[in-house]
Amino acid sequence: MLHQSLYPWLYGHKFKNFGEILKSSEGKGIVICTGDKHFKYARSTIDTFRHILNCTLPIEVFYGGEKDLSKSNREILLREYDQVYVTDITTFFDNTIIDLQGWSVKPYAVLASRFEEVILLDADITFIRNPSILFDDKGYQEKGTLFFKDRTLHPGRNPSITWLKSWMIHPLPQTKESRFWNEKSRHEMESGTVLIHKTKTILGLLNVCKLNEKKIREKVVYHKVYGDKETFWMGFDMARQSYHMNGKPCTLIGQYVQGRSICGQIGQQLEAGKIVFWNGHIIKDKNDRRNRKVLVNFNAYFADENPSIWDDYLECILLRSEVEPTEFDEEERGIFKAIIEREKEKHFVIS
Repeated sequence: MLHQSLYPWLYGHKFKNFGEILKSSEGKGIVICTGDKHFKYARSTIDTFRHILNCTLPIEVFYGGEKDLSKSNREILLREYDQVYVTDITTFFDNTIIDLQGWSVKPYAVLASRFEEVILLDADITFIRNPSILFDDKGYQEKGTLFFKDRTLHPGRNPSITWLKSWMIHPLPQTKESRFWNEKSRHEMESGTVLIHKTKTILGLLNVCKLNEKKIREKVVYHKVYGDKETFWMGFDMARQSYHMNGKPCTLIGQYVQGRSICGQIGQQLEAGKIVFWNGHIIKDKNDRRNRKVLVNFNAYFADENPSIWDDYLECILLRSEVEPTEFDEEERGIFKAIIEREKEKHFVIS
């Protein structure tokens, strides 16, 4: 069977045939992948959903085996939050073939999820609005996907686009319009938040999983692009599955400082122009020993257009004289304050 030869890891564990995959999910929900290392961010994110943003969507947390997420951390989520499920991704597929770890877990978690319509999140995402509004996006409702743009960086010919054009002969219209294809940016998509209607776009999703198989990702894909993020739209294009990329550019959400710059984390707006979330959580830098203990103090945001002038660390945009950032409105200031005060009370992230 051609299908089984393309995806030899798919059957014989949780699913016996393609029909079982299509029937295994229903409704809408959030999927988060985490191990012990990023558990504190996932817990804080879930807590914000339940206690500040009034998000009642069910949440499924995936981990990669007994050594990835401790039993005590699993029990915390199950005990403290309603409609949270904790699932071992390694029980669904033949892990000897795909060897799920790190970024590669994400598309497989969507495939394994109990939800038909999935908001896939990194553990360190911070939402400032109820994530359920993402399902209302017109592009998502039409295509069954909602992808978000990364920064516009490093224009011109590069090894990544040379590789892509060597085998992608007849790209979809969405791909032909992308910055990546037109050599305007080496980065097209960021995958901190991804929406996928699983049954509506199953062929595209399976191809994303294919690009994240162990041999393919280690020998080819992750050498050509940064991690999993570009594999979503590339996988959909390979399957000839139309997809929707959010029309708004990536947005820097942060602190507006004197000297004409805004410094913070990349985030996203919907077409309506309101910020929805940012990456990197509520600490200054989770990868820096000193700054992982410092809470952010965001008050404004600025869309990455024209393109923007980034500093060497990709943390700040240097603003041109004719532009101004958008300051948080009263609602955004109130939600941001509530998130920070909740952290100061509970110490989820900074113990």
